[in-house]
Amino acid sequence: MTRKRLLSADELESLQQGEVMDPIAYAVRAPMAQLLLVTRDVPPGDSVCVRSTSLCPLSWRPYSQSINIPLDDERVVRNLSVPGAECVLAEPTRAQLRELAICGQRAPEGVCEADVARLTLCKSLHVDVPSIADCPVNLECVVDHVERYHTHLIAFTRVLGASIDDRYLFREREEIISVFPVNLVDDVRDANGDVRRRVSLLRDVVSCPTFPYAQKAGWGNDFGTWMGELRDEGYLSETECNLLHAWCARWDEMFTDAASPERATLKTRLTEVSRLIVQGRWAKLHDYLREA
Repeated sequence: MTRKRLLSADELESLQQGEVMDPIAYAVRAPMAQLLLVTRDVPPGDSVCVRSTSLCPLSWRPYSQSINIPLDDERVVRNLSVPGAECVLAEPTRAQLRELAICGQRAPEGVCEADVARLTLCKSLHVDVPSIADCPVNLECVVDHVERYHTHLIAFTRVLGASIDDRYLFREREEIISVFPVNLVDDVRDANGDVRRRVSLLRDVVSCPTFPYAQKAGWGNDFGTWMGELRDEGYLSETECNLLHAWCARWDEMFTDAASPERATLKTRLTEVSRLIVQGRWAKLHDYLREA
């Protein structure tokens, strides 16, 4: 068994002292997609603020994203907290790391970071906040909800529309991810002692196991659908499939009865069946179901 290092919450929190994290921290913190967040200042509402921030995709219907902003960035927190706030999430490419770094700084109130970084703003179709013409993808959003959580403000945004550069519309996924998104990796000190942010791009696209070891319909579909697919492709007989459907239905009925011996038996059976399927041990699976 691989040796594990155990860390408490206090030990994890101590991994960041100042701007640079302990290398151990990056084993427990995944790279995060970076984007340029565009908001309109309020008041007076006639100036624009651009920040680099982290993105977390949420639902597809409606298409939504969340972003997080340090609470001490009062300008952006204020812009996102007004009722009906709008914003644009623009994805920079690997050729725009300088602009990404510049927009990570906080310009004086009323100064637009896009002007400093020489980014070209353009009119958005669905929101009053401008998009960034230099970025290949711009998501025009309304802020549905904000939540203050410890040191950050989390903004839950719903996408009202998007603009995508034509040259990326029909490229293969492997090609697109070599250009964007840009992912935050870490902050390190260079030879001069200055803090330098490092980012990365995705490279390899690796396919996960698929049918029969996973569902044809895709991950997240129910167990019964998977068993039906195995029956249709000849991996299970009709009798075996009906038995598994019955076990699954009974498991759902008594799921909350944690003290039930029958529930414990069903858990063991369903676990073993799933284990044998994903290991491809079909003869053993048939024997197990016949004996059950």
